Amino acid sequence: MTRCSCAIASPSVDEALAALIDTAPTLDTTEVALHAALGRTLARTIRAPRAYPPFNRAMMDGYAARHAELGDGNPGNAAALRVRPASDSDHSAPHPLPAGHCAAIATGAPLPPGADVVLRRERVNVSAGWLHVIEPASPWADCETVGAVAMPGAPILSSGTILTAGHLSLAARHGLATLPVRRAPRVAVLVTGDELIPPGEPCPPGSIHDSNSILLQATLTRLGAEVVGPAAPLADHLPTLEAAVRRQLADADVVCLIGGSSVGTRDFGRALLTRVGTTLFEGVSMRPGRPTSAAATPDGKLVIALPGRPAALLTALQVLVRPLLEAMQSSAAATPAPCARLVSPIGPMNAARYLPVRLECRDGTWWTLEQDVEAEYADALAVIPAHRTLDASTPVNLIALR
Repeated sequence: MTRCSCAIASPSVDEALAALIDTAPTLDTTEVALHAALGRTLARTIRAPRAYPPFNRAMMDGYAARHAELGDGNPGNAAALRVRPASDSDHSAPHPLPAGHCAAIATGAPLPPGADVVLRRERVNVSAGWLHVIEPASPWADCETVGAVAMPGAPILSSGTILTAGHLSLAARHGLATLPVRRAPRVAVLVTGDELIPPGEPCPPGSIHDSNSILLQATLTRLGAEVVGPAAPLADHLPTLEAAVRRQLADADVVCLIGGSSVGTRDFGRALLTRVGTTLFEGVSMRPGRPTSAAATPDGKLVIALPGRPAALLTALQVLVRPLLEAMQSSAAATPAPCARLVSPIGPMNAARYLPVRLECRDGTWWTLEQDVEAEYADALAVIPAHRTLDASTPVNLIALR
């Protein structure tokens, strides 16, 4: 386990993230059926079990022939080939092609032994059982040979790939019914606040409905986590919170505690961290989301105290929890961050900022239509570096939220 060298002072986002990743538990590998592998992270590189395609095949509808029998392509020396009648076996084990013959063939079908070219229908004339070539063709034209896509042992999917529908189709093409993936990280969700009421229940004076639970659960699910935890908010009571965290640590890899991460008299998040493990950091140099803190338990699990304000929670999820879960699943490098131009200038601050923004595309260029909007309406977070003054139309990196 690695402890952040700046466990008390507010680290930068990069330092805090490094502390989390260095401490995070390693996830097991599990074998799952293809239909259950969508969105999962491939645990090891997959190699082709056999050549693909496993036979020479046609890539266009037409006629399979021997190139040596086509002539030189001159009108006066055009080849005439007898068209062999079609057979039911032509799609499984076609008969060898006799000399002076050609055979009708469909896209994807195996070439008959002896054939080394496919003549497209629009480049030949067929009459009374004879084919006349009207355009020359190169050897192996419109054909694909054995192993042209992959030879046995060739890598077809790389470790760390986040599996898409196309990846699953590729695995099926090679005859694979299952794939090894990283076990989904188990993340416990605990929301604290005496004033919080579950949605759907009457809200007495001085109370508000809990919206952070669904924000966190939906985000974690989209990131590939298995979400666990009580459905109702917990009271601001340190022994109650500690007992709940310890129960969740029995099965979870990461426990996220929302609310109580600041320094108020009813904020017990930081005190809780010292009770269940070794503090990695208290606060992070970013806005919003500065109160975010974390600890590592003796058995290498993580407890993260997240701020309760929606914009701050959203920021902490995207810039810390999201890359943490990706690293735990050994996900391949993410695609470059998208960019947009600012519609208005932004002054400097001593911490990196992550502004919720609405976006609009104008003549092919994305702009921050609105800056610093309510988190629930944001399309993305605009990344504003510390100590920088940014003029209007300056491009900034985005963390997409949709």
